[in-house]
Amino acid sequence: MSIHPEAQDRNDRLKAINPAIAGALSPLGQRSFFPKGIPYQAGQSKGCAINATIGQITDGAGNPLPLAPMAEKLAGLNPKDAFLYSPIQGREPARKAWHDKLVKEDARMEAVGLPVVSAGICHALTMGAELFFGKGDTLVLADLYWDNYEQIFNIRLEGDFRRFPFYNAAMGFNVEGLRDCIAGIQGKVQVLLNFPSNPSGYSPTPLEMKAIADVLVDAAKDRTVVVYCDDAYHGLVFDEKATSKSLFFELIGRSPNLIPLKCDGVTKELSFFGGRVGFLSFGVDKASAAILVDKCMGLIRSGIGSPVAISQYLMELELADARHEGEFEKMRQVLGRRYEVLRKALDKPVPHWTVYPFNAGCFCLLELRPGLDADAIRQKLIAEESVGVVSHGDKYIRLAFCSMKEEAIQPLIDALERVCARN
Repeated sequence: MSIHPEAQDRNDRLKAINPAIAGALSPLGQRSFFPKGIPYQAGQSKGCAINATIGQITDGAGNPLPLAPMAEKLAGLNPKDAFLYSPIQGREPARKAWHDKLVKEDARMEAVGLPVVSAGICHALTMGAELFFGKGDTLVLADLYWDNYEQIFNIRLEGDFRRFPFYNAAMGFNVEGLRDCIAGIQGKVQVLLNFPSNPSGYSPTPLEMKAIADVLVDAAKDRTVVVYCDDAYHGLVFDEKATSKSLFFELIGRSPNLIPLKCDGVTKELSFFGGRVGFLSFGVDKASAAILVDKCMGLIRSGIGSPVAISQYLMELELADARHEGEFEKMRQVLGRRYEVLRKALDKPVPHWTVYPFNAGCFCLLELRPGLDADAIRQKLIAEESVGVVSHGDKYIRLAFCSMKEEAIQPLIDALERVCARN
């Protein structure tokens, strides 16, 4: 397929600034660009006295004409922010607010440009993959991973996985397994790492995180390395030995051949699951990042159109509120208490499963003893005990302590033990 002249312009500019990034683009990434269509032209006409560009219904002076039932429910919010289109790349205040939040967490974010807004974290991962991951490409990831990665990288983009064991013999993160897996791939390397992990609920120690970053930087000495940092559960850490820092911070500016992508958002960090606001940040020079944002805008325009404005606006209000950090800490402490109760409930030796180390996020993972089928156990828990859990593969059960009351945790473990004992 031929490449549009506008897309070729972006590719040529990117190649002049950063050949490694230009060379790492997938075929779709090469074809993508933000066209000079209606949203672009409407943006240029924003200050005009008469504006007949964009197809949103207004009073003729740029104000919305909302229907009364919705307007009444949203009384107190600025109608423009709630009812009018968001820019394709996301609202500027939302992008700045999220970037400022990350700068507070780590000053290295100062070198990173503003993120592009996505319709949730899954969409951020998908956009990053569409830019760099093509048909037949291989993704390196641990063997314990969120099942939706298969939908994104296998089903949608027709790629392959190269897996390594998540845990090493000491039941810490398997840094050497990551190194060996990368070494087995020729040419461009693409790695996806999710901390705190879904499904294991594990966040590395600071030393492990540094070692992981060093492996990725070392791999980028003589080839391009794209790293997808899935930070969906960022900040939800309950053990002082685990790091609450993002791997992304450790990769910024470490190598010209290293392309770190940070996928995060409001879902867990602001407990705003229905908001569907995510962010994709590029840990590369700002000039290159601006071109990648332009390409993302093309992907957004051809997919969801534009991100939801009101969710971004609510996020901006939350982050600007002086109570925010205290409110987040209260939420984290609620999860922390559930985490402690679950750890205590799992301290009792049980012959039916092995508990994998967990210290963060929303989950813990149990490996069932040989002879037990995880999905069969899951279904019997529903039918016999009115208990719902997730089966992960043939032998794992994932428990989401984030969605349970503290007093329900021990009964769940007791029910699981009964069902396993009967089988």
